[in-house]
Amino acid sequence: MEITTGKGSEARDPYAPFRARLLSPARVKQLSELRPAHVVADTFLCWLAIAAAWTAVALHPAWWMVLVAVPIIGSRYYALFIIGHDGMHRRLFENRRFNDFFNDAFILAPVAAITRINNRNHLLHHQHLANPWDPDRYRHACFNKSSRGALLAFVTGLASIWPLVRNVFVGRPAAAPALPAPDEADAARRGYSLRDLLLLAAWQGGLIGGLTWFIGWWAYPALWMAPVYLFAFLGDNLRSFAEHSHPEADAKADEHRLLTYTSNLPERMLFAPMNMNFHAAHHLWVSIPYYNLPVADREMRASPGSQGLEWRGSYLAYLLRYSLALPIPGCSPAARA
Repeated sequence: MEITTGKGSEARDPYAPFRARLLSPARVKQLSELRPAHVVADTFLCWLAIAAAWTAVALHPAWWMVLVAVPIIGSRYYALFIIGHDGMHRRLFENRRFNDFFNDAFILAPVAAITRINNRNHLLHHQHLANPWDPDRYRHACFNKSSRGALLAFVTGLASIWPLVRNVFVGRPAAAPALPAPDEADAARRGYSLRDLLLLAAWQGGLIGGLTWFIGWWAYPALWMAPVYLFAFLGDNLRSFAEHSHPEADAKADEHRLLTYTSNLPERMLFAPMNMNFHAAHHLWVSIPYYNLPVADREMRASPGSQGLEWRGSYLAYLLRYSLALPIPGCSPAARA
């Protein structure tokens, strides 16, 4: 796919050769077959774990039980969010309308998000990775992480909240390229519909009212907002940074931003649940659902054409490596592409 800027000049797409040689179109089609029952089961199990954590605190509201519940709630919602990420690509169910309803009703509305509205930012990220038009460039570029203080501000979310809100709710810059054609209809219906508002109100009212009634006034911030922020928002922030960045200037890093992490089980649960650590495969073929990414990755690695992609071990080890590499030559706020 040729990627172009809004002014007609060509932009970088260094990944087309990998799509052409790693997996055949027939194999991609096979791996892209949807299994809705898998999605429903995973969604149910995640909510079951969250409900169990809330129930445990309601029955025994001790401080140590809260400390046990928070990572369970946060990590399981993050797993739900990764399923919702496939929903934003319309890869949960074949029927687009049902895909969006399921994604909104059971995954995104609890964090005040709607598929049709929130997927615009993510689609642009896929379309323009390694280009200045990527709305998520602030996550993996080095220009805003050129010192340890700036890196700490990013990792803790202090420097990440506003860019996320701006990209999702304010929209792309006026000169940025348009969305891919199939999604222009979504972009045209930018505002919230009555259906969207009812879902958002039902979830937020249910979470605030239910947690307050069964546990206490402090339950909504402590057992929903805090876990989601600490594990889903910060976890996804760190994952996105680690899976697209290098300890080098952005102009050089833009040539090879597709990365996969083998990692270990605790890290995968915290930073990349539901196989999102197989991120190169996802970026190359967004049609492949999360449960088939391990197979795609295994077949990619077996191909001699995979040279040029990178597999890393640990997310935390990379974060330390990046921190120790600072300051990076050619990487400063003034060098922003």
